[in-house]
Amino acid sequence: MFEGTPPKTLMTWLIIVGLVYFLFPFDLIPDFLGIPGRVDDIALIGFLTWFYRNHLKQFMQDQARAKAAGSSSGANSSHSSPGPGQRPRALDAYTVLGVDRSASGKEIQSAYRARMQEYHPDKVAHLGDELQKLAHEKSQDIQRAYQEIGD
Repeated sequence: MFEGTPPKTLMTWLIIVGLVYFLFPFDLIPDFLGIPGRVDDIALIGFLTWFYRNHLKQFMQDQARAKAAGSSSGANSSHSSPGPGQRPRALDAYTVLGVDRSASGKEIQSAYRARMQEYHPDKVAHLGDELQKLAHEKSQDIQRAYQEIGD
């Protein structure tokens, strides 16, 4: 029902719903009953939090899936061997590492380490399979770029 809804928009609406339910005195267990009246309010806020976290996780997986599908459906894919009549994608090593062409060896090495810290497969082991696969491909691109600049 909320597929494709940006997490920020959904969070705003869930906060509004939670606040209205919490502040409105007539709900499942009326608030004028004291502590039992607030238990259902807290339970609803817990449910909304759980719902948002699951939606966020699903949204991130869908984004990664769409990104992976977009990069793998094109003729120039960096992580698959080129088929007949296809050329491998040109890899701009400086862009991949995020450094200028006039960068020193230390700057290149620190950029390489920073990018590998970000995309190393061990760092994303807790994420889904698709995000792990995407991080693995990205780390291979980073390694290729570093080897190219180093040579």
